[in-house]
Amino acid sequence: MPTHSSSVRDLLVSTKLKAVLQDHKAVVVLKDSATVEQALAVLAGNRILSAPVVAPSAGSSAGARSFEANAAFQDIVCCLDLRDVLCSFLEELDVPAVKDMKMLRRMKELEEKGGQFAVRAIKTLPILGKRSLRSCSDGAFYLESGVESMSVLELVHDGLLYPREARKAIAGGSRTRTVVHRIALYDRQIRITHIISQSDIARFLLEHRERLGDLGDATVESLGWAAQAVITVTPETPAVVALALMAEKGISGLGVVNARGLLIANFSISDLRTIVAEHFGAMALPVGEFLALEHGTEFWGVDRAELQTKPASMFASNRELRRRESAGCQVGQALVLATAQETFSEVLEKLVANRLHRLYVVDTELRPVGIVTLTDILRTVTQQSVG
Repeated sequence: MPTHSSSVRDLLVSTKLKAVLQDHKAVVVLKDSATVEQALAVLAGNRILSAPVVAPSAGSSAGARSFEANAAFQDIVCCLDLRDVLCSFLEELDVPAVKDMKMLRRMKELEEKGGQFAVRAIKTLPILGKRSLRSCSDGAFYLESGVESMSVLELVHDGLLYPREARKAIAGGSRTRTVVHRIALYDRQIRITHIISQSDIARFLLEHRERLGDLGDATVESLGWAAQAVITVTPETPAVVALALMAEKGISGLGVVNARGLLIANFSISDLRTIVAEHFGAMALPVGEFLALEHGTEFWGVDRAELQTKPASMFASNRELRRRESAGCQVGQALVLATAQETFSEVLEKLVANRLHRLYVVDTELRPVGIVTLTDILRTVTQQSVG
């Protein structure tokens, strides 16, 4: 990777965490005694993907609810992400068997299994049993005096990219690098005061893009993002199978490509943001149909290039195809994409402005040739700042 100016390091080292903290807001938390059904209802009701899990103080009622940020708790267990819930559900399924079922049978199976899964307490989920306070894949919590005076570089490097447990694993010879996406800050009274996400850091970088130096002008290609492997599925792939692939690969999103390998959609955990227990059967649908229904359209599964060669297709071509020209239109998405020649600053702006976690890098035919995520953004600026 090319070496850029020291501007990025100056920005990250000189800026203290206090400067990037958002105004105080109520923090949504989940009690560890809450059921999966209750936890999903809280996440869906607040349109969020994750929340800290706490063991409530004596006298608190059981269940899941929202608390103000100044509420006190006995213990902060970890951070529960929607992906954690779905991965735990998948562990209880015979995914290959479900994949081979007819769609209605698959839907019934998911509904039945989902109903049984929904009544479990979240503290019994296997994935939480593998977690500790500072080893959560989505939420390392700091309990340090003067944390607000730490630099943004320290937060990004030691908190988001290489948390303590991950560094121990690396030192022990493991190749596993557990990246976290959100950090909760709490005080000595175990009161959560702020949640900081990768998106918050990306927004901070964009607000100070003039201080990025020549890194801001570096191209996607020069940064190596135009050659990163893109994991994809076809639109006919059942959503539950696509989710199982995400769990296997440790990712939160997949590209959806047609028979010619052209990108037609993105399927990610965010597409299930408001899922609740009774919706588990929807994961039986093919990805293309699932996304089309989510965006209020019908899946346009016919290859446009093939259709346009048929004289009898003129009516459909005039009425439909001209309305469906942009990437993602077949499922009602408006995909935001990047090219190999776009700059770091341009990619950063697209991610922040559209509140995205990833951008696919495509060629002129809309074939996915690479991908850039918020984690890639943070790793790049950190590599420019750490000797």
